[in-house]
Amino acid sequence: MDQSLSLLELNRFVHEVIKNNLPDTYWVRAETSDVRRNASGHCYLEFIEKDPVTQNIVARARGVIWANTFRLLDPYFESQTGQAFASGMVVLVRVSVEFHEQYGYSLTVVDIDPTFTIGEMARNRMLVIRQLQEE
Repeated sequence: MDQSLSLLELNRFVHEVIKNNLPDTYWVRAETSDVRRNASGHCYLEFIEKDPVTQNIVARARGVIWANTFRLLDPYFESQTGQAFASGMVVLVRVSVEFHEQYGYSLTVVDIDPTFTIGEMARNRMLVIRQLQEE
C-alpha cells in the first residue's frame, strides 16, 4: 500500500527540519520588493535577488518585520540612510528562517545594517554618473 502523507503532515515535517537545521539568524543581502505596512504596524515584503547581467529574478522569499521590531528599525534606517524603508532597495538584513504549516516559507527580519544600503546607494550613484559621462 502507498505510504502517503497529508499536506499538513508534510508541512509539519518541513517545519521541524527547518527549525532543527537552521536554528540561528543569518545576515542576508537582497533587494526589497512589494514593501507593505499594515495597520497593526507589521511590515510585509518580498526579498528578491536578480542576476547581475540579465536582471532576471533568480531567488525570492517572503519576508516580515513584526511591529515591535519595525517600530525600532524603520526610524533608525531612515535616520541613517536619509530614505524611508521601501521597495527597490538593496539591504543587508539579519533574518530567522521560518516555515509555517499554513503560510509556508518566510524570513523574519530581526535587524538591518543601514551602512550596507548607504554603500549600495553610493555605488549606484557612481554607476549613473559614469554612464552619463560616457554618453
